[in-house]
Amino acid sequence: MNHDTDPADEAAPTPKKNRAPVPQTVADWREALRKEELPPELDELPRRQRRRARKHWRSARRDARTEWIRTQCKKTPTPLAVPILALILAGAVAGAAWLMPNHHSAKPQAKNTATPTAQAPAPTDSTTADAPSPSSTPTTPDAVAKAFVTAYTTRWPLKDQSHDTAVDRAAPYASTPLVENLKKHDDKDFNQLVAAQATQAKPVKVTIGEPTDKQRPAVDTSIRVWRQADVTIAVTGTDDYTYTRHLTVEVTRADAASPWMVTRVLGIQE
Repeated sequence: MNHDTDPADEAAPTPKKNRAPVPQTVADWREALRKEELPPELDELPRRQRRRARKHWRSARRDARTEWIRTQCKKTPTPLAVPILALILAGAVAGAAWLMPNHHSAKPQAKNTATPTAQAPAPTDSTTADAPSPSSTPTTPDAVAKAFVTAYTTRWPLKDQSHDTAVDRAAPYASTPLVENLKKHDDKDFNQLVAAQATQAKPVKVTIGEPTDKQRPAVDTSIRVWRQADVTIAVTGTDDYTYTRHLTVEVTRADAASPWMVTRVLGIQE
């Protein structure tokens, strides 16, 4: 039996599979990247290693996309009209700023002076009067000890590159022999930050008090005192965490007219 085939059926094209729409906006791209499937090998890792590997994988993918976009931009020449238009707009903005009134003088004219209003008198209680401003130089042993400990325990491993940078940061509050001695020794905390790939370590709480009798190396005098510093440090990195250090700090001065400075620190992890 002969079956005739309709020519229209032979000419009919094979239906194509529907392709996923290409993202058009930043939000669409962000959603597409968030739903991007991870390599199946990551599922076999333990939970903590899987989280770390997932971050490294996404970072590598992001770097690859950035490099691809940079390459595509180099292939596409910039039209000559774009830089010319940018120069014209820049010149127009600069000219408008120059022609605006009060460009040459920021002082208000006398006829535009606002009517003065009554202001409340500044507080005169002892707590407010004795509170130093953030930019003031510490003058008391407690303030010097706190400034030293805060500066010394603030770390940016990638930027600092070494423990010496933290020592230099605390140097304004320390004696020269102490600065030299700290630079001669290694610092365990800094090495652990580098090993943990931390980006920063900042003290979130610094408490200064007097050490107990067992912790006090010597009695206080008019030119030498000992202070106990309890520091809580928050670390930001691949895995955020906090840790605490207890430092015993010696603060001395040459005489009653000389400034206080830190001359010895006990409790640093080497």
